[in-house]
Amino acid sequence: MHELPTVLTIDDDEGVRLSITHFLEDSGYTILQAANGAEGLDIFRQESPDVILLDLRMPEMDGLVVLKTLGKEAPQTPVIVVSGTGSFDDVVATLRLGAWDYIPKPITNLNDLESSIIRTSERARLLVENEKYKKELEIKIRDRTDELEKTNLILSEEITARKTSEKLVRASLAEKEVMLKEIHHRVKNNLQVISSLLSLQSGYTEDVEASNLLRECQHRVRSMSMLHERLYRSEDLSRIDMREYVHTLMNFLLRSYTVDDKIKPSFNIDDIHLGIDEAIPCGLIINELLSNSLRHAFPGSCEGTLLVSMSDDGNNNCLTVSDDGIGLPCDFKIGNTNTLGMTLVETLAEQLCGEVIIKKDMKTGSSFQVIFPSKTDAC
Repeated sequence: MHELPTVLTIDDDEGVRLSITHFLEDSGYTILQAANGAEGLDIFRQESPDVILLDLRMPEMDGLVVLKTLGKEAPQTPVIVVSGTGSFDDVVATLRLGAWDYIPKPITNLNDLESSIIRTSERARLLVENEKYKKELEIKIRDRTDELEKTNLILSEEITARKTSEKLVRASLAEKEVMLKEIHHRVKNNLQVISSLLSLQSGYTEDVEASNLLRECQHRVRSMSMLHERLYRSEDLSRIDMREYVHTLMNFLLRSYTVDDKIKPSFNIDDIHLGIDEAIPCGLIINELLSNSLRHAFPGSCEGTLLVSMSDDGNNNCLTVSDDGIGLPCDFKIGNTNTLGMTLVETLAEQLCGEVIIKKDMKTGSSFQVIFPSKTDAC
């Protein structure tokens, strides 16, 4: 329970002052008295009472002047006007000047006066607490705002630094991509030079077998050259689009072996992209198997179809090179051949951690299947 307020009554009628004083003191209030407006202001400034009871009609300084002065000096101190004028204009004037309540004289029931004192005191207390909370909140908001401004400044500096760092990284990455493309371009050019030298060399020998060996080497070099060419032309410098690569390689070999339109190419290749470490051995395997079919599967003027398919089931890649030519000898085994091409196929399949499966049929041709993990680091 809050303490009872100290009350200052300013009234030139001593009888009224005494009746109010005796009633309120009996209820436990501390009462201060003033007989006129000037005395009342002096007591207020010295004692700072909680509530003021103010008469309007007083000599020298009337209640309206006192009310106006209190409104400037202590607007949060409740002032209850106790007046017997009964004028409506006076009531309006007091309320405009900041009076908290108006009680007419004569006071027929002092309990009404006490109720007004309690109401205005509680209201004043709530206003003071509200102002206190408001100031505390403003301080917290100001502190929080300062903290947020500092945080925003730090974040802004970090963002600026990160953008600068990202800009440098992008510039460095772009530079490295240019360098990497240039490397692939130069490797491709050097391999093409080697391929051209092998082609020229084969033209200077009358040994058919040696000429064929040189051409096979030329094709192997050319198959690797195509990989580097695709890399430096691609936006992705780390992976090879196997569908595009196989089409390019097949067309090159068909032109190289001058089979005209006797042999039809066929493709069934999923959207598979391999890294350079997997694409090179895979490309060489395809080159060897296609070259083998073009040399041996269609003797004379035989016609046929040469198929390359490649799929990925999520765990393994399955590469198949097949033809509908004359097929393989019944006793054919990849490990028993004395040719470099088949040895390369077996060796490169092991490099891919895969296995070679051969299907041979004298009526339907031959099929070589190489199955290797989608991720070669699995072996």
